[in-house]
Amino acid sequence: MQLGKVLVAVVWGLAFAFLFAPAGSSVASFGRVLVGVLAVVHAAECVLFLPTLRKAPGSLAGHLAQTFAFGVVHYQDVRRQMERPPS
Repeated sequence: MQLGKVLVAVVWGLAFAFLFAPAGSSVASFGRVLVGVLAVVHAAECVLFLPTLRKAPGSLAGHLAQTFAFGVVHYQDVRRQMERPPS
């Protein structure tokens, strides 16, 4: 896994871990906000990048799942793969 995806996965992991902080704490509140922001932004990226993801080789569902998880980092991988000449 490339560094960008690792970093995004760490942010998701921390966001979910913060949810397990004591209820009412600022850390738990921050976790809820962070999970919400990540979900909204990555869902918007799925919609924005859908035309390209439809044209990309491979599973559309797989690309959408990875875009929701990793966002623009996965999209950049897809674009690179599409620009590469077939071997």
